[in-house]
Amino acid sequence: MRPSSLRPPAFASALLFATMLAAPSARAQGPGATARATARTLGQEAVKLYDAGDYAGALEKFNTADSLVPAPTLGLYAARCLAKLGRVVEASERYLDVTRMQLDRAALPVMRKAQADAVAEREKLLPTIPTLEVRVTGPLGAGVAVSVDGEVLVPGLLGEKRPVNPGKHTVDARRADTTVSKTLSIAPAEPAKLVLEMPALPPDPVPRMAPLRLAGWVGVGVGGAGILTGAVAGLVAVAKGQALLSQCPGHVCATAEMLAQAGPYDAARTASTVGFVGGALALAAGITLVVVSPKQVWVYPDGRPAPPPADAQPKVAVEPWVTFGGAGVRGIF
Repeated sequence: MRPSSLRPPAFASALLFATMLAAPSARAQGPGATARATARTLGQEAVKLYDAGDYAGALEKFNTADSLVPAPTLGLYAARCLAKLGRVVEASERYLDVTRMQLDRAALPVMRKAQADAVAEREKLLPTIPTLEVRVTGPLGAGVAVSVDGEVLVPGLLGEKRPVNPGKHTVDARRADTTVSKTLSIAPAEPAKLVLEMPALPPDPVPRMAPLRLAGWVGVGVGGAGILTGAVAGLVAVAKGQALLSQCPGHVCATAEMLAQAGPYDAARTASTVGFVGGALALAAGITLVVVSPKQVWVYPDGRPAPPPADAQPKVAVEPWVTFGGAGVRGIF
C-alpha cells in the first residue's frame, strides 16, 4: 500500500529536489556545490525509480544522495523504499532517524513536513511488524549459540520477543556436537514463537592411542625383533663358519660333505643380513611415527571421532637440528 502522504510523481520530484538543498542549515554545514548537485540528480533519479516500482534501485540512490547531503526528505523516501521491500524493521528505524534530525530554524516547510510524515508513517508501520520469540530446551552442554538467518543472538534475547521482517526465517541452535535448525514463515503483525529442542548430550569421549602412533610402536617392535633375529643368525653364522674353517685345509672346502655343511652357514649369514637391514628400516620408520604422531586421540564409545577436551590436548613438539657433527630431529612426545 502506498503511503497516503506521497505527492503525485511530477509534483513530488519538483518540490522535493528543488527545495531539499536550499535550506540555510544545509549551506551552513558547507556541502560543496558538486555534492549538492550530485545529490539532487540522484534524488530525482531515485524518485523516478520509486514511482516505477523499482524500490531496490531507488533505495540505493536515496541512500547515496543522503550520504552526500543528509536531508529528512531523502531519509523519508528511503524508509518508504524499505517498507515496500518488506524490510519493515529497518524502515521503522529509518523513519525514527528522520524524526531525530536537527533542523535549523530557517529550514523550509518541506523538511519539517518530511519529519511529520515520518512520525505518522512509522506509527502506522509499527503494528504491522511481526515478532519472533526463540526458546531453547534440552541439555545445553557447554553452551548453545542461537542465530536467526545467520545473525547470532546475544544470550539476553533468548526468550524475548524480537522484531523481525515478515517472511521466511531460519533459526539455528549450535552445540559443540550438533546443530538443530528450523525454518518458519511469519506473517505481518504475527507474534511468532519457536522452540528448539536439543537432543541428549553424547557420552563423554575416551582417549585412545593415535593410529599412527600405534603403527609406530608396532614398527619399533618389528624392527627390534628383526635386529635380534639378525644378531642370533649372525652368531650362528659365525659359529658355523669357524667350524668349516677348521675342517677345510687352506680355507678350501672341496669334499661333498664339507660343501653340504656350507649351506647352513650361507643361510645363517643371509638371515643375519636380512634381519639387520629389515629391522633397522622398520625401527627407523617406527621411531619416526612415534615422534611425529600425537600421543592419543579422543573418540566416543561407538568409535566416532570426538574433539579432545580443552585441558587434554596432547603436547607434541618436533624440530630439526643441525650442527657440524651431524643433523637430526628432536621432540617432546
